[in-house]
Amino acid sequence: MRRETRDVRREYFEITVMIKSLTFSILLIGMCLSMNAQEWKTPTIEGYGRIAEYEDAVIKPDPTKEYKVFFHITSNEEREGVNTSLWKIARLINLLENGGVPKENIHIGAVISGPASPIVLTEPAHLKKMNKPNPNLDLLHKLSNYGVDIHFCGQAAAERNIDPHSELNPYTELTLSALTDIPTYQMLGYIIMF
Repeated sequence: MRRETRDVRREYFEITVMIKSLTFSILLIGMCLSMNAQEWKTPTIEGYGRIAEYEDAVIKPDPTKEYKVFFHITSNEEREGVNTSLWKIARLINLLENGGVPKENIHIGAVISGPASPIVLTEPAHLKKMNKPNPNLDLLHKLSNYGVDIHFCGQAAAERNIDPHSELNPYTELTLSALTDIPTYQMLGYIIMF
């Protein structure tokens, strides 16, 4: 009986040591991972387009240059609950400003058409046509306040039965066509992003 008790105690001791060692190892791994993990942030367009910093990145934004970028938004894909292309615009702004590029050197425009068209709708129009609230309005508001020119293709409005006078949100302006916006911005020196 004594021998069995001693064997049970020894097993208990070995299991306890093993659990403590395993716990310590897990804590140590967790600490190492958290030390190397990048912290996400949204420094300029709060809540959207999160970025991570890398001091050793080969190419970084040049604060002495002007960045002129024009997006053609046609996809209705979402990222983190908003249109992916709008999210990318927020990320670009966050990256550039975080990299030291002054706001006056950042010029961004966008034209929305095709399947992405519902993102231009007011809340009531979006509810009526899409049966849900427009998740993009807060981001559109922040981008517009930043100075991003956001246009909606008039040809898409006609094709998708969107009334630009009553259904267009206040952060978006009607333009004749994405087909004319793109070359117009290109002639102004903008890089076109699709």
